[in-house]
Amino acid sequence: MNRRVVFALVLVALLALPVAAQAKKSNGGTEWPGPVKAFHQGECGTGVVAFKKALRKLGYVVNGGRCFGGKTGRGVLAYRKVNGMSRSTHAGRRLVKRVLAGKGGYRVRHPGAGEHLEAPLGKQVLVFARGRKPFAIYPISSGKPSTPTVTGHFRFYTTQPGYNAEGMYYSFYFYNGYAVHGYAEVPDYAASHGCIRTFIADQPEIYHRIHYGESIYVF
Repeated sequence: MNRRVVFALVLVALLALPVAAQAKKSNGGTEWPGPVKAFHQGECGTGVVAFKKALRKLGYVVNGGRCFGGKTGRGVLAYRKVNGMSRSTHAGRRLVKRVLAGKGGYRVRHPGAGEHLEAPLGKQVLVFARGRKPFAIYPISSGKPSTPTVTGHFRFYTTQPGYNAEGMYYSFYFYNGYAVHGYAEVPDYAASHGCIRTFIADQPEIYHRIHYGESIYVF
């Protein structure tokens, strides 16, 4: 082969190296193995691991391990709610690309409140935050129009572990009969009798994250 041709091929390969390396880095250094793709529940692999790592950096709650489980699906649902997207657990290619780029995080409304919770009813999520940083975001269903959730600044004051007669699971009350609790039905829209409903699978974790006297801002 002609020396000039060999030199040109080597030069092209060297110039391409930074681009290839850059393509495998996203979201502040998150390793990304190969082309960006969509993910579905039950899928496993290094790409799923990288995607979940990027979601965690934004504060969304996902399951551990190498697979896309139900908890990751609910994390994707919370992401979609925060960002005004259609409400589902599907992680399409566009969504995955945004997450890897570090886009779509929740902006804390009360950064001066220290560690606290926020429930932006328009977004239908429950957010745990430390100052400006959200560290756990869950999808919820708040009060329907005929029985709206009370708004304002409240503090958690009493608990009711397990199920009660109304089917409320691991309830943590913040104002009169209003509580954050798990429930069998958690639609993608406001549908409760006034409380903040969470998924049964999420509620024990949420219950233990909340502290007596901790603030919640509902707006």
